[in-house]
Amino acid sequence: MTSRSLDFASTSSRTVTLLRTLNSIGRLSSTAASEVAIAEFVTTSVVDVVGGDGCAVFINQPGTDRLQVRAALGFATEKIHGIQLSVGEGIVGKAASDRETILAPDAHHHPNFLAVPGSGEERFRSELATPMVTTDTNEMIGVLCLFSQKQRSFDDETVEFLEAIAREAAHAIVAARMRSASEEQLRKKIAELSTLQRVSRMIASSLDLDEVLRSIATASVEIIDAEAAAVFRLPPPNVADSDEPSLVMDYRVGEIRPLVDPSSRTRLVMQVIKSGAARITELDYIGGSNLLFCMPLRSARGTMGALCIRLRPGIELAEDELGLLQAFTDTASLAIENAQLYEEARASVQKSSTLLQEMHHRVRNNLQTVAALLSLQLRETQSTETTDALREAVSRVQSIAAVHDLLSDEGRLAGATVEAIARLVVEQASMTFIHPPLRVTFTIEPSNLVVSSRQATVLALLINELVANAVEHGFRGRTSGHIWIRAETKGHMCTLDVENDGEPLPPTFDVSEAKGLGMRIVERLVTSDLGGQFVMAGTDTGTRVRLSFPITTNDALSDLSPTR
Repeated sequence: MTSRSLDFASTSSRTVTLLRTLNSIGRLSSTAASEVAIAEFVTTSVVDVVGGDGCAVFINQPGTDRLQVRAALGFATEKIHGIQLSVGEGIVGKAASDRETILAPDAHHHPNFLAVPGSGEERFRSELATPMVTTDTNEMIGVLCLFSQKQRSFDDETVEFLEAIAREAAHAIVAARMRSASEEQLRKKIAELSTLQRVSRMIASSLDLDEVLRSIATASVEIIDAEAAAVFRLPPPNVADSDEPSLVMDYRVGEIRPLVDPSSRTRLVMQVIKSGAARITELDYIGGSNLLFCMPLRSARGTMGALCIRLRPGIELAEDELGLLQAFTDTASLAIENAQLYEEARASVQKSSTLLQEMHHRVRNNLQTVAALLSLQLRETQSTETTDALREAVSRVQSIAAVHDLLSDEGRLAGATVEAIARLVVEQASMTFIHPPLRVTFTIEPSNLVVSSRQATVLALLINELVANAVEHGFRGRTSGHIWIRAETKGHMCTLDVENDGEPLPPTFDVSEAKGLGMRIVERLVTSDLGGQFVMAGTDTGTRVRLSFPITTNDALSDLSPTR
C-alpha cells in the first residue's frame, strides 16, 4: 500500500475535515456498531485524513493485561488480527502502560521497539502509538497506532488529532460493550421469564404430582444455572409419628454430592419451613463447600415444603434473581397444590367441581401474574427488538389465560370447541398486536369440533403465534388485512387452517430453515405437544398455514363432570 495524505486547500479546510472525522467517530457511541466495526472505521479514517502506510487498533481485553489487534490496515498478512501483546510490551504496550502517546520517527531504534514475528511490522520505519483512555473513568481501552514506511516527524496538530480520535474511539467502544451487556441481560431476562411461562403451561397440561415435582426441580436449576436442586416436603400428618418429622425428598436434579453432616441440611430446611422465610447457608460437602439457597413452598393452605438450590462455586445471587426465584417458588407452590387438589378431587367426586374451579382460578391468577411481570419488563426496556419479543410473550400468556377462563366453566371440563378457542385468542391478539392505522378483519368459520383441555391450551398458543406472524410479516406496511380460521375433521384427525391475504411467501421459503422464535414455537407445539405436522406456503392471495393432528379427549376429567 502506498502512503496517502490529503492536500488541503487551507488550514481551515483541514480543520473542518478533522472535526468531521471526530464527529463521525463520536456518533458511533449512539449506534449499534460493534467493537470490531468501530476499530475498522477508526483505522480507515486515520489513514484517509492524516496519511500513513498502516494503522492498527489494539483493544485491551476486559479483565486481562492483553492487547489484541481488532482492526488493521496496510499490513500484508491476515495474521495481524490474531496478534496479542502484553501491557508494557513493545511500543504499543508501553503506550498502554504509561497512558501516554509515544512518537517514534525511527521506531527500529526506539528502546521499546519489538517486531512481532509474522506481523510485517518491521517494514515500517516510523510509528505513533497513542492510548485509548476514557476521560470520565480513566479506563484504558486500547491503543491506536499509525505507521509509515519512510521516516516521518509527526506535527503537533496530527498528534492532537490522533489523541482526540483515540478518546472518541474509547468512549464508542465502552458504549458498544454496555449495549452488548445490556442486550445479553435482556436476553437472559426473557429466557428466565420464558421458563416461568413454561412452568405455567406445565400446570395447565399436567396434574401428575411426580411430573410437577420433577419439572419444578429441573426448571429451578435452569433459571439461575445452578448446580443442583431438590424439593423437600413434610410427610402427611398421619405419617409423622413425632414432633420433629423427618423430611421427604420428593425429587432432585443435578450432581449428587454427599454432605459431611447431613443433619445440617435438615436443620436448614426445617428452619425455612417453620419460619416461612428464605435462607442461604454455606454447607460442607465432601470435596468442598457450597452455598445452599432454600426457599419455602407456601400456598394459601400453609407451608408445604421447601425448594433447595445448590449454587455453583463463586456464584452470588443478584437482587433481580432473588425476585425471580420468589416468583418461581410461588408458581411452584401453586403447581404442587394444584396436583394435590386434583388427587383429592379424584378421591371425592362430589367435591370435584369446586376443587377444579379453584384450580382454574388459581392458574388464571398465576398466568396474570406472569403477564404482569412481562409487562413490567416491557415498560423498562428501550430496545425495539426486545419490546416486540416481550409483547409477543404477553400475548401468549394472555391467550393461555383466556382459554383457562373458557375451561373453568364446569360444563366444559371435558374440553372446548376450536371456534370458541379461536374467538378468545383473536380478541386478545387484537388488543395486543393490532394498532392503528392497521385494521384486520377476522372470519372464524363455525365448528363444533371439541378438543381436550390440554389441546385447547396448545391450540390457543398456536393460533396466537400465527395471527402475530400474519400481522408482523404479512400485513407489514399495510392499513388493512383479512385472516380466516377454519377447522375440519376426518375420522380422528383435525385440520386447522389459518390463512391471511397479506404478502405471500416467496416460492423458495422453507419452513424448516425459519429461525424466528414464533416459527420454532409453532413447530415445537405441533410436533411435540399435538403429535401432528404443519405446512406453511404462499397462495394466490396470501399465505396459508395448515395444521394436522390427532384429536384427544379428557377422559379423566369427563369422569369427574357432574351428571346432568
